[in-house]
Formats: sequence, C-alpha cells, structure tokens
Amino acid sequence: MSKVSYFIKTLFSYFSDKNCPSCKSKSYKLTDTKYFISRLYECENCNLMYRHPKDSETFNFEFYQKKYTQNDGITTDIIEDNELKKLINSNFSNSEKNVSRFVKIFNGLGFKGGNLIDYGSSWGYMTYQFINYGFNTQSFEISEPRAKFGNLKLGLNIKTDVTLLTGNQDLVFSSHVIEHVPSVSNMIESSFKLLKKGGFFISECPNGSKKFRDKFPHLFSQFWGEVHPNLLSAEYYTHIFKDRPFLITTTPYDDETYNIVSSWDQTSQIILNLEGPEILVIARNSNF
Repeated sequence: MSKVSYFIKTLFSYFSDKNCPSCKSKSYKLTDTKYFISRLYECENCNLMYRHPKDSETFNFEFYQKKYTQNDGITTDIIEDNELKKLINSNFSNSEKNVSRFVKIFNGLGFKGGNLIDYGSSWGYMTYQFINYGFNTQSFEISEPRAKFGNLKLGLNIKTDVTLLTGNQDLVFSSHVIEHVPSVSNMIESSFKLLKKGGFFISECPNGSKKFRDKFPHLFSQFWGEVHPNLLSAEYYTHIFKDRPFLITTTPYDDETYNIVSSWDQTSQIILNLEGPEILVIARNSNF
C-alpha cells in the first residue's frame, strides 16, 4: 500500500473504536504517534501495544495476498529458479532465513525432531529447512500465492486454512508473524489448541519491551506502523502467560542463551536480556 493510500485509510478510520484488539479492554493509553493520525496505544489490561486505526480480518487477508512486500529479496519474493536452486543446494545456509539458531533452541528444549508447525510460513523457506533437520513439519500461510509457490517449487503442503492443521504438536513456531495478525490473542489461542500437553509455543518478533524502548526510542518507533499493527513486549507476554512456564529473551542469541534454554527446568518463568531488537518467547503448554 502506498503512503498516500495508507494515509487516506487511516484518516477515514480515525474515529473508529480504540478498544484492545486482543482482550477488548476499553482502557488504554497513548504510547507513540506517526504522521499525526496513526497512533500506538498500549492496553492497560493486557499490555499489548497496537496501532490505531486497527485492521479487520477481511482487510488483513486481502492485504497479505499480493500487496504485502518486504525488500529483503526472499520473504515475499517469488524467487527465480536459478537462485532458488542455490538456496536449496545449501539448505538456505547462507540466507538470512537460515533456521539453525532456532533448531538449537528446539534441541535445547529436548527436541531433535518431532511434530512442528511453521505458523506463517510465507513460501516455506523455513519449513523446507525444518524438514531437512528431521522435524515432521506442517505449515500455514495466509497468502495463497506464496503458499502455492512453495508447494510447487519446494514440494511442500502449505495450508492456507489454519483449521486444516492437525494437533498433538510438540512445537508451534512463528518468526515475524505475530506482529502482523489482526488478533494476537486469537493466534495464541489457536496455537495452543494445536499443541500437545507439555508442547511449546515459540515466537520471535520485533521487541517492544520498555527496556528496549528506553535505550533505542528511534528503533522502537520504527517497529510499528502500516504492516505491523502489533508491538509485542515482555510486559505483554508476562501477562498473557502468567499461568504458564515461559522463557523470554532477545537477540542476539549466543552460547549462553542456548545453555540457559537447555538447563531451563520448563516449570518456571525466566526473563533474560530485553535490550535486543527481536524478542523471543517460549511458553509451555502446561499450567503451574
């Protein structure tokens, strides 16, 4: 969407309701603004930060069919065959979409393989790698053209309807997806329904935590906007997972991070460094 189109859309929705799209609370506070009319609110009940005006599920679905693009050369691009062949031959090892850091985290949780869902898989560049690492992987993607491309070119079976995914999963994983959805709570709820008891919800996205904002206010402001209607934080995750074991940290991940994940008792709540640009949450499907 062009900046002009986004401005017009925002202007016409300026007086729409400001209730939290996740918990529906009517209690919120203004946190940031852009272009005078686009605003970031923080829910005073669940601590989710969300852009106003909000997006409907219909708009969200239509936007992610063909209008959403990223300029990194891979996330939303339809890769040419010769370049795709190089990526496949290297198992994406030289790509910024290399999943080895996530596999180390899965291994640290006790999974050298198992049942995994790649939630929001685009055209399957991560799904393909997870399969090669030995994980029985299902994937879901809202964009039908990208799912079709991945199914054709990578031999995958990416679903475009989340209800077609099967449950009893060890891991539900998403990378830079949760900040895009119209309802964070709906995504989390549907993910936990797909997990077996003791399975893990794992999500990485831009970091909106207070410690990061205080240290990098300019970057914080860049992390929300037209394509990022949500900004996730340790404060939100601490609230939403208050009755579950969790581990929260931020990038960059190092050997110490992997060691802490490996030694985590999976029954406690741990918060590590919160000053990195991307926040990772690992929440276990069990209550205290």
